[in-house]
Amino acid sequence: MKHIISIIIILFFQQNVIAQFNLGSHRKNTFYLFWGYNRSYFSTTNLHFTGPNYDFTLYNLKATDRPIPFGWVYFNPETISIPQYNIRLGYFITDRISLSLGMDHMKYVITQNQATTISGVITEEASLKYAGNYLNQAINLDADLLIFEHTNGFNLTSFDLEYTQPLFSFLNKKISLNWNFGFGGIWIITKTDVKVMGDGLDNDFHISGFTLAGKTGPKIDFWNRLFLAAEIKGGYASLPWVLIKNDAPEIGDHNVNYLEWYIVFGTYFKLWKRKNSNHLK
Repeated sequence: MKHIISIIIILFFQQNVIAQFNLGSHRKNTFYLFWGYNRSYFSTTNLHFTGPNYDFTLYNLKATDRPIPFGWVYFNPETISIPQYNIRLGYFITDRISLSLGMDHMKYVITQNQATTISGVITEEASLKYAGNYLNQAINLDADLLIFEHTNGFNLTSFDLEYTQPLFSFLNKKISLNWNFGFGGIWIITKTDVKVMGDGLDNDFHISGFTLAGKTGPKIDFWNRLFLAAEIKGGYASLPWVLIKNDAPEIGDHNVNYLEWYIVFGTYFKLWKRKNSNHLK
């Protein structure tokens, strides 16, 4: 992460790179890079757990994100990756269409002490307290039944197709307003901290599922070099491979819809010049 941060800083301040051209509406063959922070909201979910000593589902569970209080942690290079952040690298294949690869580092926390229902089987080997056969039975979600968090995190790693629509500019085109649309998806990488009836751990990073999402929002360009963007993203995530104890046979799975909004700051840059430099004048 420190290497990524260093690259961002270099691209922001190496004006000799981005000053070689005037983007205007001519973005073809231009890269962009952004960094920012998000808040996220989740639908209820049905969590299914399987293992040698249990096979049960908890229904309509509520979850929240876990934002870090605003402060120096957001600006200190040593800690800026602790909050819920967004990072993305994109490339314009035409003046308006771009491809991008990035990650949305979200956090997902099942709410404790909520009312839920349970169906399935739990043996005495798993828990003397919760052993039994269940069919849509009401139960309270206590910590000794389940603690479940994707807090490091619920990482959406996506390959997106995007379209940027110019709206208007002012101050002699030094500032311009655009509207961005996009969709895409790929893997969800989680680091799940989970305890099922007291048994589990803070698991390794792993691919736990896949996602598909759409996004839209405004983007303000400054001097055709820097930009500030705010977007809303909504999507669906399926996580059939949630680890409970790393390589152990126990596994969890669930599906969830999510809504995310984020604000990011970025830069445009080029790695090579166009042969026809008059096109940029």
